Amino acid sequence: MKKFLLVFLMLIIVLSFVSGRVIAQEPTLRIAKPGDVGSLDPAYCVNIKNEFTIMDCLYNGLVKYKPGSWEVIPDLAEKWEISKDGKEITFWLRKGIQFHHGYGEMTAEDVKFSFERIIDPQNASQEDVSWAALDHVEVIDKYTAKLVLKEPSARLFTSTLPMNAGFIVSKKAVEDIGKEKFNFYPIGTGPYEFVHWIPNQETMLTVFKDYWGEAPKIKNLKFIPMSEALTTEMALEIGEIDVAVISEESIHRFQENSDISLYLKPDLATFWIFFTVNKPPLDNIKVRQALRYAIDVDEIIKAAYAGIPDQAYTLIPPGILGYWKDAPRRKIDIEKAKKLLAEAGYPDGLTLTFASKQELMGDIIGEVIQSQLKKIGVDLEIIILEVGAYADAARKGDTYNMLYDEYPCTTDPGYATMWFVCGQAWNLFHWCNEEYDKLWHQGEVTLDLEKRAGIYQKMEKIMDEDAIAVWVIHGVRPVCMQKYVDPGSLFPNGRLAPWLMSIEK
Repeated sequence: MKKFLLVFLMLIIVLSFVSGRVIAQEPTLRIAKPGDVGSLDPAYCVNIKNEFTIMDCLYNGLVKYKPGSWEVIPDLAEKWEISKDGKEITFWLRKGIQFHHGYGEMTAEDVKFSFERIIDPQNASQEDVSWAALDHVEVIDKYTAKLVLKEPSARLFTSTLPMNAGFIVSKKAVEDIGKEKFNFYPIGTGPYEFVHWIPNQETMLTVFKDYWGEAPKIKNLKFIPMSEALTTEMALEIGEIDVAVISEESIHRFQENSDISLYLKPDLATFWIFFTVNKPPLDNIKVRQALRYAIDVDEIIKAAYAGIPDQAYTLIPPGILGYWKDAPRRKIDIEKAKKLLAEAGYPDGLTLTFASKQELMGDIIGEVIQSQLKKIGVDLEIIILEVGAYADAARKGDTYNMLYDEYPCTTDPGYATMWFVCGQAWNLFHWCNEEYDKLWHQGEVTLDLEKRAGIYQKMEKIMDEDAIAVWVIHGVRPVCMQKYVDPGSLFPNGRLAPWLMSIEK
């Protein structure tokens, strides 16, 4: 018996030593995300904040943003050529690039499949608006593909090709696995390949051994959904996670934590309260105007964001082409709000519903708005939903009157504005304005920057005149990491490039 125990103990010691070496050789970077993934298929992105960084590890596009900047550089394509009329772009692909899990070499057929599946109406991809200008893709030969456009696309290289709509998937894999299962068994050519997704627990990736580019320094990535800021920050402080975006109100606390590195970046997004204009009583513009005069955004920023971000006054963030710097700065006017409600037929007030997500501090923001609207006789019911339920409700547009959300942007205003054209799947306002749509299409084909900027400012004015939203912030992104994590090269808005990160213990 003693001999057995001795052997057993020696075995444990050996296994512990081997296990320790494996962990040391194959580290795992634990990254907190504000919510669970809804899809890892780039054609069916549900929440870009929760999914894009993961997709960016799994896939490549023909071009990409150079890490640390918004400069567009070659990726799967070695070079390209644009016709004089801007309607044909020929891409020459790198040879020998392999898809994950043995799905073979990436070719021009995969490029054609990846883009044309998005514009096929039968596939109902919400990314179809990203490819609104695409007519079809021609396969010239195995390693050459030509994009044939119906009209020039001003944002093709700034936001369509480098974003998820431009990622290349394996035609063979999608057809083999099936559209629905591909959402959670993605096959790309990126530096990491998919291991598993456990709902509401983790998404696990590991280094792709046959990756064509520079090998990542970290073996495994574990993305952990954590919807509550307090839980996320406690996990960061006790070392249960390595990387997280913290709340604005905790910035000062983490700046004083010697074990944590904090990177404060301007967010490339817009946070807003939007009105479902297709649903009574907010189909009445006077009701929307009344709410706009009663909602004090400064109070919201103080309560939810520690007063740190600047207030937003329009859709497009500062520094982006088309930013409307002269957007109205309205003052709170309770009497005017009451007058507008009375003119709309609600002299005694009304009851409205407000929905948001926990990770957006919807409960705090909802309570602030609830208190404010009581001053004009509006009772507000607050509903906090999980990501999936929220997305379903927002897209249906027939359940709630007001919602709080954010839309991440890119460096191109066409991306920020495209979601609000009539009938677009992610037009959560359920708003339709023909003049806005015409201007958006003009912006798509206008290559003169000054003229293009003017187009987007006109569109922002239309949104303002129709009183479809209350803009809140464009945000800041406080990214925190354990001191032993080297961030590699963060993008200008704080987005991670995990394949360039490293762990130094």
